[in-house]
Amino acid sequence: MSYIVLENVDYTYPDRTEPAVRSLNLVLKKGEKIALTGLNGSGKSTLAKIMLGFLKPQRGRVLLDGCPLDRYTLPEIGARLGFVSQDPGQMIFNLKVSNEIAFGLKWQGKSREETDELTGRYLRRFDLWHLRDENPFNLSEGQKQMVVICAILALAPDFLILDEPTKNIDTSRKRDLLKALRYICNQGTGIIVVSHDREFVASWGGRNIQLTNGEVVAR
Repeated sequence: MSYIVLENVDYTYPDRTEPAVRSLNLVLKKGEKIALTGLNGSGKSTLAKIMLGFLKPQRGRVLLDGCPLDRYTLPEIGARLGFVSQDPGQMIFNLKVSNEIAFGLKWQGKSREETDELTGRYLRRFDLWHLRDENPFNLSEGQKQMVVICAILALAPDFLILDEPTKNIDTSRKRDLLKALRYICNQGTGIIVVSHDREFVASWGGRNIQLTNGEVVAR
């Protein structure tokens, strides 16, 4: 079933003449395992921002779950599409790991009991339980990344979009991340990995959407 649809999408940044993405058509289905690849400047991050509603295309339209994206508020999009940026530390707001996981659940209106249960479940599943009382700003980049992923997954989005997730982590953390993402996908959450890390993309597998100069050259 189609979940994210882009129809003839163009976007040009205000200080440029060439489009960052052009005449872009894509259909992404629920539960898909996707790699979005291409060289630096090919339009990968721009496309992710368009799907998330951070950028509005100048031509074409984006549909999310059958409805035009511009009819959703950003919080409504965020409830459906989770996002992890290249710098996960910029997405952390709390001074304790467990509070970071619980933050969004409280915002959703979950009860104290349900919040505690879900927080504990995700901390244990992603091997963060022993860090639950730590300040997340003191963690390694890989650990920060897993904290952010946990906080987003606890909100049960339909899709998780990760922008260059291997940018600041070592080989061991890449293996941990790959294992976690495979588990998440097996639970039914669609995942889009935006990356130019060829080795990681090859290990990730799944559908490979390749961009060149803002155009889809493989899907």
